[in-house]
Amino acid sequence: MEVILIDDVFEVGRRGQIVRVADGYGRNYLIPKRLAIPATPGNRKMIEQQRLSMAKKDAKYTEEAELLAQELNQLHVLISRKSGDAGTLFGSVTSKDIADLLEGSEIRIDRRKILLQQPIKSIGNHRIEVRLHSEVAAELLLSVLLEGDEPVARIKKKDEESDRIVAELEARIKEVGRSAGSEETPPEAPEFAGQESQPPVTDQETQGQQEQKESEKGIDQEEGANPVQEAEKKETEEATTE
Repeated sequence: MEVILIDDVFEVGRRGQIVRVADGYGRNYLIPKRLAIPATPGNRKMIEQQRLSMAKKDAKYTEEAELLAQELNQLHVLISRKSGDAGTLFGSVTSKDIADLLEGSEIRIDRRKILLQQPIKSIGNHRIEVRLHSEVAAELLLSVLLEGDEPVARIKKKDEESDRIVAELEARIKEVGRSAGSEETPPEAPEFAGQESQPPVTDQETQGQQEQKESEKGIDQEEGANPVQEAEKKETEEATTE
């Protein structure tokens, strides 16, 4: 279906444009949210008459968006969450959390303009794009801290304290990474349960065992019967008898 946008919609179009969208997206989202109106002949004629007026307003909105972007670029958002030893949050930080915190500082921004691909699930410093206008964007600095005795949820101006917070958080993340990488692998167990390791054999023991084997071999040779010698001995005894 075709609709006329009455507000800027990210990745769809600018206010005053006629765009084609999926029927469900237009009927169930854009029109109920008052972001667009159906592109009927009457609405098309009306929008043409208002185009010049809207162009003037757009210039004003762009200027206002640029001023707000300058303000957001100077802000540092601090939010704490409980996390595990590896820095993974037990919960998450969403665009709604950020929008609610900004609103508490009298900065009202539609959370859909805070561009998070997915909720944040680990401690760290994050630079988040805020799309205020189709031609204007701001970058918001967000630090997700490890929560202590008291939760943290505040907005401050960037200053030396901000630099210290960012540096300390980066150092903590590196420390967690080193700790995870330095864990030693436990020694392997013997191949058979209950197997006892034998002491190493020394050179002296090896030499003694070799001499013992040679001695035992000599005794076996002396004690063992030699068929040739027995035959010669028997012939000698018979000749002597004769």
